[in-house]
Amino acid sequence: MKITEIEIRACRLGLTDDAVDEANLRGGAAPDVVVLSMKTDEGITGVSFGSGGLDSRITARAFAQIRPFFLGRNPLAREKNALEFRWFDRRWNHSPIYAFGPFDVATWDIAGIRADLPIHELIGTAADRRAVYVSSMFLGTPDEYAAQAREVRARGFRGYKVHPPGPGPLDLEVYAAVRDAVGPDFALMADPVATHTFEEALRIGRFLESLGYLWFEEPVYDYDFESLKKLTHQLDIPIAGTETIAGGSHLTAQYISSGAVDIVRTDPSWRGGITSALKTAHLAEAFGMSCELHTAIYHPLELANLHTALAISNTGWLELLYPIEDFGFGLAEPLDIRDGYAFAPSGAGLGAVYDWDAIENATVEVL
Repeated sequence: MKITEIEIRACRLGLTDDAVDEANLRGGAAPDVVVLSMKTDEGITGVSFGSGGLDSRITARAFAQIRPFFLGRNPLAREKNALEFRWFDRRWNHSPIYAFGPFDVATWDIAGIRADLPIHELIGTAADRRAVYVSSMFLGTPDEYAAQAREVRARGFRGYKVHPPGPGPLDLEVYAAVRDAVGPDFALMADPVATHTFEEALRIGRFLESLGYLWFEEPVYDYDFESLKKLTHQLDIPIAGTETIAGGSHLTAQYISSGAVDIVRTDPSWRGGITSALKTAHLAEAFGMSCELHTAIYHPLELANLHTALAISNTGWLELLYPIEDFGFGLAEPLDIRDGYAFAPSGAGLGAVYDWDAIENATVEVL
């Protein structure tokens, strides 16, 4: 089988050209998305969404630089393609971390369609569902977070992750208000998105321990290796990280072996596709560590996360941004979520049923 054509669509979904003030994603402003369609000489088309950032007209060009590498290749040779892409990219391109993964996802979609199997069955199923926790946007006040957390619990989701607004003293108020709102037993996670110094993260981490939060995610930048190591060694709450580092499982291995994190993060969108995410998960499993998947933002790509999560045994969750209704763009049939659990669709490959009319209406450029 050969890849004969790759179409790349830049889609705009609400951000304006002056997007800096909207980057907090308040008020319904949604990030852009890139839609990639990979066609083969056997008449099979694999589809994947990709990160569009604040302007998909720009990010789509990062995807377009990878297209020549895949044209003419066998989409089923995923390992060979991943290895040779590393050589190609090092010599000629240095692609951003979000660019390669969707190509790999599309090849898995092709493989599943060709085998007439869902991707998780093609890999080897570990579970038939994953608990859903939802992640907040950056809200304004502790009361807003508390009200949203109560809503999340009432809707039956299994957990809530706080993206606090900063600065640190306000974050402490937010964390306490959310715990008071949902009671002592509801699963809560904290993700300040790398906004703390080491000293501040240490103080806040100890406060989160007293509140019973499950993990403290990216308290400092993922590249702040020494601060992560100190936090992991001095705090009891698990430190989660590695979702933004380059190098896939190879660099993650250094974080694991050095004790820089307690929980590794990966996903098929930013971290090299399903192929690389599986390697990271299996590596973590060999060290007795959990691997939790970072949200891929829009639900068509969350399906790649879900299939991955269902095929590994050292994860417990699927993360979705909240409100989940804001991120269903591109699907004609919504994610199958029942009683707070996500189930994979039964169709072959990703199993996605796309709303191509909505995708076409949002398309501002085709490369």
